[in-house]
Amino acid sequence: MTDQNQQNVQTNRDVINMVNRIIATAVNENVSDIHIEPNQKGLVVRFRVDGLLKIVAEIPAAMVHPLTARIKILSQMDTTGLPRPQEGNMKFAFEGQKQVDLRVSIFPTSYGECIVMRILESVKEFGDYQKLGLTKEQSELLGETIKKPYGLVLVTGPTGSGKSTTLFTLLDRLNDVGRSLVTLEDPVERKLDMVRQTQIDPDIGLTFASGLRYLLRQDSDVIMVGEIRDPETAQIAVQASITGQLVLATIHTNNAAGSIIRLINMGIEPFLLTSALRLVTAQRLARRNCPNCAEEYTPSPELIAKAGAKPGETFRRSRGCEKCNNKGVIGRFGIHEVLPITEKIEAAAYDNPSDDHIMEIARSEGMVTLHDVAMEKAREGLISLEEVLRLTE
Repeated sequence: MTDQNQQNVQTNRDVINMVNRIIATAVNENVSDIHIEPNQKGLVVRFRVDGLLKIVAEIPAAMVHPLTARIKILSQMDTTGLPRPQEGNMKFAFEGQKQVDLRVSIFPTSYGECIVMRILESVKEFGDYQKLGLTKEQSELLGETIKKPYGLVLVTGPTGSGKSTTLFTLLDRLNDVGRSLVTLEDPVERKLDMVRQTQIDPDIGLTFASGLRYLLRQDSDVIMVGEIRDPETAQIAVQASITGQLVLATIHTNNAAGSIIRLINMGIEPFLLTSALRLVTAQRLARRNCPNCAEEYTPSPELIAKAGAKPGETFRRSRGCEKCNNKGVIGRFGIHEVLPITEKIEAAAYDNPSDDHIMEIARSEGMVTLHDVAMEKAREGLISLEEVLRLTE
């Protein structure tokens, strides 16, 4: 073997070990996403933990091409041709543990190809509603709603707010031999026994809308739609929920009331919407104060006023320590607002309402808003007042 061949073999070994080490470390540290980002010197590796990114490694320029190629091969991506956006999936096993699934996305930048790997929870035990962060009253309301044989239940919130976990908890509760449950997802992230799960693929014409249309002929009792993105999907989801199926779906809005406005703006007639929609829950993931270094503090008068707290109120925040890697936070938990569709809200839907008008009615009928829940958690010392504003401003 020539010196060049020996060098290539050693480089390949180094790259394999490096990729394995990055993924294994990420899994052991409960990382949600791995970012491998190009710059002038090579690559920077960052881990997202509890919603925050941190730099964990720097990779020299000589390793950029072989490392990128290795990840493409593992993810069954094209390694030839010019850089272009690609998506793939990777299965990874290490240290005798169960196999881990990763969703891989590659996107070209001015310095090279950026790689983001989402670590998927392939198998997960789903707990009760209160483990999601729902209050007892919210849990009871949600539980009673999904007992109904048909209707539309929406979960809303920004990317990374735990919507999928909420949906799968609902599916898990509904999953028994007497029901047919089906899903349309992008991609399939978590597996549930007895649930027929399908990944959409626009390249073959399988979109959320087309897939949902086909599922109406699959004798389904419960349909989960990964996301209502367009008017066609919205129309079919509403029609399905009126004609005998329970439809669970996500939609991107800032709050629960915004979902009603969004669907109306998508062209859903108010009389259809009020017949279909049963409940909307909006959520965020709050970063928990590190209990080891949390301390009492009095926020500035400006912050107190902005958050709607009482003058002179004290709260708690974490300054950062070894146990929390100087981040000041450890772990996250959900906060929710749950909006049932009452007669007053149904009546308001016919009058071209605003988000604020719907929220005003909901609060008058007892709905606890995201801001109210976050303030309660801040007063309990679980989160800082700054976190309240980050979540709800």
